[in-house]
Amino acid sequence: MKKIKTLVIGSAFGLLLTGGLAQASTTYQNYSLTVGAFNGSAYTSYQKLTGYATVEETINFHSDSVGGDYTVDVRGQRNSGKDPNTKWIRNVGDNESHTITTGVLAESSSSYRLQFSNDLTTPVKVAVKGKFRTN
Repeated sequence: MKKIKTLVIGSAFGLLLTGGLAQASTTYQNYSLTVGAFNGSAYTSYQKLTGYATVEETINFHSDSVGGDYTVDVRGQRNSGKDPNTKWIRNVGDNESHTITTGVLAESSSSYRLQFSNDLTTPVKVAVKGKFRTN
């Protein structure tokens, strides 16, 4: 009976420990930016992962508002490494949530920012507000 109890406690501790390593999330960071006209861009500041994960990195973002009746394109940019840009998420508007999968295994030194871009035909600057976090 004592062996079984030790095994159960040891297994629970192991799951607790590896579960902590598999989660590297940060708190949401607010952004409020102006994206330039005619294919202009705007960037958030970088957000560093707060831990180390054994899964690929992701970015969660929520777009609270995009000015006027416009939409913007959004992608993630890693602070270093080969192919630091993620794929674009096209036509993001008001009150939308998205998850960007980076395709990179998480490292403790990873930081990401969001890049917002207008279409080539958008003749005005567009204000964007929301929040994002890295996982």
